Amino acid sequence: MNDFILIANPISGKGHAKNVAEQGYAALTESGQHGQLVLTSASGDAKRFAQEAATDGTRYVIACGGDGTLHEVVNGIAMVPDVTLGVLPCGRGNDFAAAVGIPLKPEAAIATLLSGTPIRVDLGRCYQNSGQQKPGMEEGKDGKVGPHPSTVPSFHPNTDNQQPTTNNYFTTIATCGYDTEVSRRAAKGTPLFAGTASYAYAAVETLFYYEPPFVRLEGDFGTHEGPLLLAATGITSRYGGGFQIVPNARIDDGLFDVCIIRPVSSLTVLRLLVTLFWGGHVGHPAVSIHQTRTLTIETDTPMLLYADGEPMCETPATIEIIEDGLTVMAPRGT
Repeated sequence: MNDFILIANPISGKGHAKNVAEQGYAALTESGQHGQLVLTSASGDAKRFAQEAATDGTRYVIACGGDGTLHEVVNGIAMVPDVTLGVLPCGRGNDFAAAVGIPLKPEAAIATLLSGTPIRVDLGRCYQNSGQQKPGMEEGKDGKVGPHPSTVPSFHPNTDNQQPTTNNYFTTIATCGYDTEVSRRAAKGTPLFAGTASYAYAAVETLFYYEPPFVRLEGDFGTHEGPLLLAATGITSRYGGGFQIVPNARIDDGLFDVCIIRPVSSLTVLRLLVTLFWGGHVGHPAVSIHQTRTLTIETDTPMLLYADGEPMCETPATIEIIEDGLTVMAPRGT
Protein backbone atom coordinates (compact mmCIF):
# COMPACT_ATOMS: atom_id res chain seq x y z
CA MET A 1 0.00 0.00 0.00
CA ASN A 2 1.25 3.45 -0.88
CA ASP A 3 1.97 6.01 1.83
CA PHE A 4 1.19 8.87 -0.54
CA ILE A 5 0.13 9.90 -4.01
CA LEU A 6 1.38 13.14 -5.55
CA ILE A 7 -0.98 14.46 -8.22
CA ALA A 8 0.48 17.17 -10.45
CA ASN A 9 -0.82 19.27 -13.31
CA PRO A 10 2.31 19.50 -15.51
CA ILE A 11 1.20 22.72 -17.23
CA SER A 12 0.52 24.70 -14.04
CA GLY A 13 2.87 27.58 -13.37
CA LYS A 14 3.89 27.59 -17.05
CA GLY A 15 5.22 24.06 -16.70
CA HIS A 16 6.95 24.71 -13.38
CA ALA A 17 4.64 22.34 -11.49
CA LYS A 18 6.18 19.25 -13.09
CA ASN A 19 9.63 20.12 -11.75
CA VAL A 20 8.24 20.95 -8.31
CA ALA A 21 6.33 17.66 -8.23
CA GLU A 22 9.45 15.71 -9.13
CA GLN A 23 11.39 17.47 -6.37
CA GLY A 24 8.62 16.72 -3.89
CA TYR A 25 8.43 13.07 -4.94
CA ALA A 26 12.19 12.67 -4.58
CA ALA A 27 12.17 14.25 -1.11
CA LEU A 28 9.31 12.04 0.09
CA THR A 29 10.86 8.81 -1.17
CA GLU A 30 14.28 9.74 0.23
CA SER A 31 12.62 10.17 3.63
CA GLY A 32 11.56 6.53 3.49
CA GLN A 33 7.97 6.91 2.28
CA HIS A 34 6.55 4.83 -0.54
CA GLY A 35 4.23 6.36 -3.09
CA GLN A 36 3.64 7.44 -6.65
CA LEU A 37 3.72 10.58 -8.78
CA VAL A 38 0.95 10.90 -11.37
CA LEU A 39 0.49 13.66 -13.95
CA THR A 40 -2.87 14.89 -15.16
CA SER A 41 -3.62 15.29 -18.85
CA ALA A 42 -7.29 16.26 -18.86
CA SER A 43 -9.96 17.85 -16.71
CA GLY A 44 -11.21 15.41 -14.09
CA ASP A 45 -7.97 13.42 -13.88
CA ALA A 46 -6.93 14.90 -10.53
CA LYS A 47 -10.29 14.08 -8.94
CA ARG A 48 -10.23 10.53 -10.28
CA PHE A 49 -6.65 9.88 -9.18
CA ALA A 50 -7.39 11.22 -5.70
CA GLN A 51 -10.62 9.26 -5.36
CA GLU A 52 -9.03 5.99 -6.46
CA ALA A 53 -6.05 6.46 -4.14
CA ALA A 54 -8.23 7.26 -1.13
CA THR A 55 -10.46 4.28 -1.85
CA ASP A 56 -7.39 2.03 -2.03
CA GLY A 57 -6.26 3.17 1.41
CA THR A 58 -3.71 5.87 0.55
CA ARG A 59 -3.90 8.32 3.43
CA TYR A 60 -1.70 11.16 2.14
CA VAL A 61 -2.92 12.84 -1.05
CA ILE A 62 -0.86 15.74 -2.40
CA ALA A 63 -1.98 18.30 -4.98
CA CYS A 64 0.69 20.08 -7.03
CA GLY A 65 -0.63 22.79 -9.31
CA GLY A 66 -3.09 25.65 -9.23
CA ASP A 67 -6.42 26.16 -7.52
CA GLY A 68 -8.17 24.06 -10.17
CA THR A 69 -6.00 21.02 -9.47
CA LEU A 70 -6.46 21.47 -5.73
CA HIS A 71 -10.23 21.79 -6.18
CA GLU A 72 -10.38 18.50 -8.06
CA VAL A 73 -8.22 16.67 -5.51
CA VAL A 74 -10.37 17.93 -2.63
CA ASN A 75 -13.51 16.74 -4.41
CA GLY A 76 -11.87 13.34 -4.79
CA ILE A 77 -11.12 12.92 -1.08
CA ALA A 78 -13.95 14.93 0.52
CA MET A 79 -15.76 13.04 3.26
CA VAL A 80 -13.27 10.13 3.12
CA PRO A 81 -12.06 9.57 6.70
CA ASP A 82 -8.39 9.59 7.71
CA VAL A 83 -7.06 11.24 4.55
CA THR A 84 -4.62 14.15 4.83
CA LEU A 85 -4.24 16.72 2.06
CA GLY A 86 -0.83 18.05 1.08
CA VAL A 87 -0.36 21.11 -1.12
CA LEU A 88 2.48 22.22 -3.39
CA PRO A 89 1.13 25.55 -4.75
CA CYS A 90 2.10 26.34 -8.34
CA GLY A 91 -0.87 28.29 -9.68
CA ARG A 92 -1.98 31.87 -10.22
CA GLY A 93 -4.03 32.47 -7.08
CA ASN A 94 -2.97 29.95 -4.42
CA ASP A 95 -5.62 31.36 -2.08
CA PHE A 96 -6.12 28.20 -0.04
CA ALA A 97 -2.38 27.76 0.45
CA ALA A 98 -2.17 31.34 1.71
CA ALA A 99 -4.99 30.74 4.21
CA VAL A 100 -3.25 27.66 5.61
CA GLY A 101 0.17 29.34 5.63
CA ILE A 102 1.79 27.03 3.09
CA PRO A 103 4.82 28.79 1.54
CA LEU A 104 4.94 29.50 -2.18
CA LYS A 105 8.63 28.69 -2.45
CA PRO A 106 8.91 25.04 -3.56
CA GLU A 107 11.64 24.11 -1.07
CA ALA A 108 9.64 25.47 1.86
CA ALA A 109 6.39 23.88 0.64
CA ILE A 110 8.13 20.52 0.30
CA ALA A 111 9.55 20.91 3.79
CA THR A 112 5.96 21.38 5.01
CA LEU A 113 5.05 18.01 3.50
CA LEU A 114 7.94 16.38 5.38
CA SER A 115 7.83 18.10 8.75
CA GLY A 116 4.54 19.97 8.94
CA THR A 117 1.63 19.22 11.21
CA PRO A 118 -1.90 18.14 10.18
CA ILE A 119 -4.64 20.62 11.04
CA ARG A 120 -8.40 20.49 10.64
CA VAL A 121 -10.07 23.17 8.52
CA ASP A 122 -13.61 23.78 7.34
CA LEU A 123 -14.95 22.54 4.04
CA GLY A 124 -17.74 23.99 1.93
CA ARG A 125 -20.43 22.04 0.12
CA CYS A 126 -22.60 23.44 -2.65
CA TYR A 127 -25.51 21.72 -4.37
CA GLN A 128 -28.38 22.56 -6.63
CA ASN A 129 -31.82 22.19 -5.10
CA SER A 130 -34.11 19.82 -6.97
CA GLY A 131 -37.59 20.91 -7.94
CA GLN A 132 -38.50 24.29 -9.36
CA GLN A 133 -41.43 26.60 -8.92
CA LYS A 134 -43.17 27.43 -12.16
CA PRO A 135 -42.82 31.11 -13.11
CA GLY A 136 -45.62 33.45 -12.17
CA MET A 137 -48.12 33.78 -9.37
CA GLU A 138 -50.84 31.24 -8.61
CA GLU A 139 -54.45 31.89 -7.69
CA GLY A 140 -54.94 32.04 -3.92
CA LYS A 141 -57.71 30.61 -1.76
CA ASP A 142 -59.50 33.95 -1.84
CA GLY A 143 -59.70 33.83 -5.63
CA LYS A 144 -57.23 36.67 -6.08
CA VAL A 145 -54.26 36.35 -8.36
CA GLY A 146 -50.88 37.89 -7.60
CA PRO A 147 -49.03 40.37 -9.78
CA HIS A 148 -48.08 39.43 -13.33
CA PRO A 149 -44.69 37.66 -13.47
CA SER A 150 -43.32 40.46 -15.62
CA THR A 151 -43.49 42.78 -12.61
CA VAL A 152 -42.53 40.41 -9.79
CA PRO A 153 -39.46 38.13 -9.98
CA SER A 154 -40.30 34.43 -9.72
CA PHE A 155 -37.91 32.32 -7.69
CA HIS A 156 -36.97 28.68 -7.44
CA PRO A 157 -37.48 28.21 -3.70
CA ASN A 158 -35.71 25.82 -1.35
CA THR A 159 -38.53 23.84 0.27
CA ASP A 160 -38.33 21.18 2.95
CA ASN A 161 -39.16 18.29 0.61
CA GLN A 162 -36.43 19.09 -1.90
CA GLN A 163 -33.36 16.88 -2.08
CA PRO A 164 -29.86 17.93 -3.08
CA THR A 165 -28.38 16.84 -6.38
CA THR A 166 -24.63 16.34 -6.83
CA ASN A 167 -22.47 17.67 -4.01
CA ASN A 168 -19.58 19.94 -4.97
CA TYR A 169 -16.98 20.73 -2.33
CA PHE A 170 -14.78 23.81 -2.05
CA THR A 171 -12.08 25.21 0.20
CA THR A 172 -12.12 28.98 -0.36
CA ILE A 173 -14.98 31.18 -1.61
CA ALA A 174 -18.23 30.53 -3.46
CA THR A 175 -19.39 33.37 -5.70
CA CYS A 176 -22.72 34.52 -7.08
CA GLY A 177 -23.22 37.41 -9.47
CA TYR A 178 -20.58 39.75 -10.80
CA ASP A 179 -17.62 37.89 -9.27
CA THR A 180 -18.87 34.61 -10.77
CA GLU A 181 -18.61 36.14 -14.21
CA VAL A 182 -15.21 37.56 -13.33
CA SER A 183 -14.03 34.10 -12.25
CA ARG A 184 -15.29 32.60 -15.50
CA ARG A 185 -13.45 35.14 -17.62
CA ALA A 186 -10.30 34.99 -15.48
CA ALA A 187 -10.21 31.19 -15.85
CA LYS A 188 -9.82 31.65 -19.60
CA GLY A 189 -6.63 33.61 -18.97
CA THR A 190 -5.12 36.41 -20.98
CA PRO A 191 -1.76 36.70 -22.77
CA LEU A 192 -1.25 40.14 -21.23
CA PHE A 193 -1.61 39.40 -17.51
CA ALA A 194 -1.14 36.60 -14.99
CA GLY A 195 -2.09 35.93 -11.40
CA THR A 196 -3.97 38.68 -9.57
CA ALA A 197 -3.56 41.01 -12.56
CA SER A 198 -5.56 38.64 -14.79
CA TYR A 199 -8.40 38.66 -12.24
CA ALA A 200 -8.33 42.47 -12.07
CA TYR A 201 -8.39 42.67 -15.86
CA ALA A 202 -11.40 40.32 -16.00
CA ALA A 203 -13.14 42.42 -13.31
CA VAL A 204 -12.84 45.58 -15.42
CA GLU A 205 -13.84 43.80 -18.61
CA THR A 206 -16.97 42.36 -16.98
CA LEU A 207 -18.23 45.83 -16.05
CA PHE A 208 -19.22 46.55 -19.65
CA TYR A 209 -22.05 44.03 -19.86
CA TYR A 210 -22.94 42.70 -16.39
CA GLU A 211 -26.64 43.01 -15.47
CA PRO A 212 -27.48 42.60 -11.75
CA PRO A 213 -29.91 39.73 -11.10
CA PHE A 214 -32.76 39.82 -8.59
CA VAL A 215 -31.97 37.39 -5.77
CA ARG A 216 -33.17 36.07 -2.46
CA LEU A 217 -30.45 35.00 0.01
CA GLU A 218 -31.36 33.28 3.24
CA GLY A 219 -29.02 32.31 6.07
CA ASP A 220 -28.58 32.49 9.84
CA PHE A 221 -28.53 36.29 9.47
CA GLY A 222 -32.03 36.38 7.98
CA THR A 223 -33.08 37.17 4.42
CA HIS A 224 -31.69 39.55 1.81
CA GLU A 225 -33.84 40.20 -1.23
CA GLY A 226 -33.28 42.53 -4.15
CA PRO A 227 -30.95 43.25 -7.07
CA LEU A 228 -27.40 42.08 -6.48
CA LEU A 229 -23.93 43.02 -7.62
CA LEU A 230 -22.32 40.04 -5.89
CA ALA A 231 -22.51 37.66 -2.96
CA ALA A 232 -19.22 36.05 -1.90
CA THR A 233 -19.48 33.22 0.64
CA GLY A 234 -16.08 32.53 2.15
CA ILE A 235 -14.33 29.95 4.27
CA THR A 236 -11.13 31.87 3.60
CA SER A 237 -10.73 35.63 3.33
CA ARG A 238 -9.55 36.09 -0.22
CA TYR A 239 -9.93 35.11 -3.86
CA GLY A 240 -8.33 36.07 -7.14
CA GLY A 241 -4.86 35.83 -5.63
CA GLY A 242 -5.24 38.59 -3.06
CA PHE A 243 -8.66 40.29 -3.08
CA GLN A 244 -9.75 40.35 0.58
CA ILE A 245 -13.47 40.09 -0.06
CA VAL A 246 -14.30 38.78 3.47
CA PRO A 247 -11.23 39.95 5.41
CA ASN A 248 -12.22 38.52 8.80
CA ALA A 249 -13.06 35.01 7.59
CA ARG A 250 -11.38 32.18 9.48
CA ILE A 251 -10.73 28.79 8.01
CA ASP A 252 -11.58 26.89 11.19
CA ASP A 253 -14.49 28.67 12.92
CA GLY A 254 -17.34 26.60 11.46
CA LEU A 255 -18.87 29.66 9.77
CA PHE A 256 -19.03 31.27 6.37
CA ASP A 257 -18.43 35.00 6.08
CA VAL A 258 -20.77 36.40 3.42
CA CYS A 259 -20.14 39.68 1.61
CA ILE A 260 -23.21 41.11 -0.10
CA ILE A 261 -22.77 44.11 -2.39
CA ARG A 262 -25.78 45.84 -3.85
CA PRO A 263 -25.60 47.36 -7.36
CA VAL A 264 -23.50 50.51 -7.66
CA SER A 265 -22.11 52.52 -10.57
CA SER A 266 -19.25 51.16 -12.65
CA LEU A 267 -16.97 53.88 -11.28
CA THR A 268 -17.81 52.82 -7.71
CA VAL A 269 -17.08 49.19 -8.59
CA LEU A 270 -13.63 50.21 -9.81
CA ARG A 271 -13.01 52.11 -6.56
CA LEU A 272 -14.17 49.11 -4.51
CA LEU A 273 -11.85 46.81 -6.46
CA VAL A 274 -8.86 48.82 -5.30
CA THR A 275 -9.94 48.66 -1.65
CA LEU A 276 -10.42 44.87 -1.84
CA PHE A 277 -6.67 44.42 -1.47
CA TRP A 278 -6.90 45.43 2.20
CA GLY A 279 -10.62 44.88 2.87
CA GLY A 280 -11.45 48.57 2.80
CA HIS A 281 -14.73 47.95 0.99
CA VAL A 282 -16.51 46.71 4.15
CA GLY A 283 -17.35 50.25 5.25
CA HIS A 284 -19.14 51.19 2.03
CA PRO A 285 -22.94 51.69 2.43
CA ALA A 286 -23.67 49.22 -0.41
CA VAL A 287 -21.73 46.47 1.37
CA SER A 288 -22.89 44.22 4.20
CA ILE A 289 -21.02 41.36 5.90
CA HIS A 290 -22.76 38.44 7.60
CA GLN A 291 -21.91 35.06 9.11
CA THR A 292 -23.86 31.87 8.56
CA ARG A 293 -23.57 28.09 8.52
CA THR A 294 -25.80 27.72 5.47
CA LEU A 295 -26.91 29.94 2.63
CA THR A 296 -29.74 29.35 0.17
CA ILE A 297 -29.64 31.28 -3.08
CA GLU A 298 -32.65 31.84 -5.32
CA THR A 299 -32.58 33.95 -8.48
CA ASP A 300 -35.17 35.19 -10.94
CA THR A 301 -33.38 33.25 -13.68
CA PRO A 302 -30.96 30.33 -13.14
CA MET A 303 -27.41 31.47 -12.46
CA LEU A 304 -24.18 29.51 -12.33
CA LEU A 305 -22.24 29.58 -9.06
CA TYR A 306 -18.47 29.32 -8.91
CA ALA A 307 -16.20 28.29 -6.03
CA ASP A 308 -12.41 28.00 -5.93
CA GLY A 309 -12.63 29.62 -9.36
CA GLU A 310 -14.45 26.56 -10.74
CA PRO A 311 -18.08 26.10 -11.88
CA MET A 312 -20.23 24.42 -9.23
CA CYS A 313 -23.98 24.36 -9.93
CA GLU A 314 -26.91 26.53 -10.95
CA THR A 315 -29.40 28.25 -8.71
CA PRO A 316 -31.56 27.52 -6.82
CA ALA A 317 -28.74 26.26 -4.64
CA THR A 318 -27.67 25.70 -1.06
CA ILE A 319 -24.21 26.26 0.39
CA GLU A 320 -23.28 24.52 3.65
CA ILE A 321 -20.27 24.56 5.95
CA ILE A 322 -18.74 21.26 7.07
CA GLU A 323 -16.90 22.09 10.27
CA ASP A 324 -13.45 20.45 10.45
CA GLY A 325 -14.30 18.70 7.19
CA LEU A 326 -10.75 18.55 5.83
CA THR A 327 -7.34 17.64 7.22
CA VAL A 328 -4.40 19.44 5.60
CA MET A 329 -0.65 19.44 6.26
CA ALA A 330 0.38 22.90 7.43
CA PRO A 331 3.64 24.43 8.66
CA ARG A 332 4.31 23.86 12.34
CA GLY A 333 3.03 26.68 14.49
CA THR A 334 0.13 27.48 12.15
